Formats: sequence, C-alpha cells, structure tokens
Amino acid sequence: MLVIKTTSALLLFLLCSNLYANNLCQSDEVVAFSCDIRSKTVSVCVADEDSLVYRFGKTDAVELTLNAPVHFSSTAYSGGGEGRLRFPNGRYDYVVYSGITNGEWLDKDTGLREKVEFAGILVLKDKQVLSKLKCSAFADKSYIHDLPQHKQEPFVYYD
Repeated sequence: MLVIKTTSALLLFLLCSNLYANNLCQSDEVVAFSCDIRSKTVSVCVADEDSLVYRFGKTDAVELTLNAPVHFSSTAYSGGGEGRLRFPNGRYDYVVYSGITNGEWLDKDTGLREKVEFAGILVLKDKQVLSKLKCSAFADKSYIHDLPQHKQEPFVYYD
C-alpha cells in the first residue's frame, strides 16, 4: 500500500511539474522572469549585481543569449501596470514584458473586477514591432522580479 501511495504521489508531482515552464538560467543565476512561449522558453537571469542575461530556446538548445545592463521601464494602468526589460542587439531589441490590468466586472456593486495578467516578448527592428509572442505558462511568478539596482528608463508604447 505504501508503494502505491508513493508511486501515486511521484506521478502526480511529475504531471503537475510539466504544467510550468522550465527556466534557462544557470545554477549560479537568479531567475528574474521565465515563461513558455509555444514549445520554447524565454528566461531573464540576474548574472551579477548590474547585468542580466536573456535566453530564448529550449533547455537543450538555447537559440539566443544576450547579456545587457538592466534596461527596465514601467507604467501604471487603471487597476494595474506593466514592466518591461529591453535587450538591445544591433538593430534589434528584445523586450520582455509582464503586467496586470482590470478585466470584466465580477460585482459592480462592490467594484470588484477580475485581474488579467499578461506577459511575453516584443521583437523590434529599428524600433518597429516585428513580432509579439505571448507567454503560455510560467516557471515561477508571472511578473518581472528580483532585479538588481538600476535606473528606470522612460516607458515606450509600441503599436
């Protein structure tokens, strides 16, 4: 009976752990953000006290790695806000974003609204949006966190 319970618990753990993204950070790095985008993962890792590493791909085949100082910007929305990390790469910029905003009314009498979280990557070339990739699962928190000390940049709205 103990073997069946142990096996069942292990199977449940393995099934549940596959619902969340793996991250692409190395063991000596802190995860600042990570999510799945389709069959791949994007991770932002704190490399040291003033720089970040952006990685995109799969755990066994990272397709893009960018090292950069912290380029963070944020803006407030009614009922939420958005944070962004920008990773420049020549004429391209990879912008990791996460945020929360108000959704549908749950109870208008009390002012209760659902909260809608969103995150993903904007790929820019010469400051023009080439691609918008949305996150589908998160390894940890759905928002950018644990950044080193930095100066905040102005928030840019992209169409």
